[in-house]
Amino acid sequence: MLSADHGGPEAPGFMESFGIESAFVSPDQWDKAPSIARLKKKFGIGQKLIKSFFPPYLYLDRELIAKSGLDQEVIERAVAEELMSIKGVTLAVSSSRLKENQLPDTYLNRKALRSFNAKRSGDILILFAPQYFINDFHGEVVAANHGGAWVYDSFVPVVFAGGAIKAQRIYRRVEPKDIAPTLSAVMGTRYPSGATGSPLPEVMGMSKQWQQAPPISEAVKKK
Repeated sequence: MLSADHGGPEAPGFMESFGIESAFVSPDQWDKAPSIARLKKKFGIGQKLIKSFFPPYLYLDRELIAKSGLDQEVIERAVAEELMSIKGVTLAVSSSRLKENQLPDTYLNRKALRSFNAKRSGDILILFAPQYFINDFHGEVVAANHGGAWVYDSFVPVVFAGGAIKAQRIYRRVEPKDIAPTLSAVMGTRYPSGATGSPLPEVMGMSKQWQQAPPISEAVKKK
């Protein structure tokens, strides 16, 4: 079987040729943006505040914030609010707000919460507008991103081949998380401990050998 870890949008230049708004964004320039410059002046911060950006999280200089006697949570929320004014940013939300889990129930907020880990995530989660993405990671030019909020970012192939499987295209929604349960069911074994998907009936019904295999429930009972 073959799949992928992310989808990918068309290049902005191609989209713009059809009159569709699209562009590259440059988070490495955000610290110098007028809105962030005003914020730094307000809090008396004379040095670089935004340390780095690794999708989808922006990292602030926590040491600088602490030395300035400022509240990390207050700075996070203030920066997130200012970043919302930058073209190409459709959502900027602080980790402190994500921890509270009190955000309005919207499509983007649900996406943000699903990617948040209190022990590992950065200070501010950034989601870009459709067709906006980074193409320069510290000098490395890329053509696509991981983990965007839009459908084209998660539209990946899930291909099964071999045995008695006949060529066909399935257009209903499936997900990579269905792969492990499908292969487990084919082999008549229990699912991996973290599996949350379901076996794909289109794959299960393509081979007489697989059809003769005991149902997963029976295989688990025997074990």
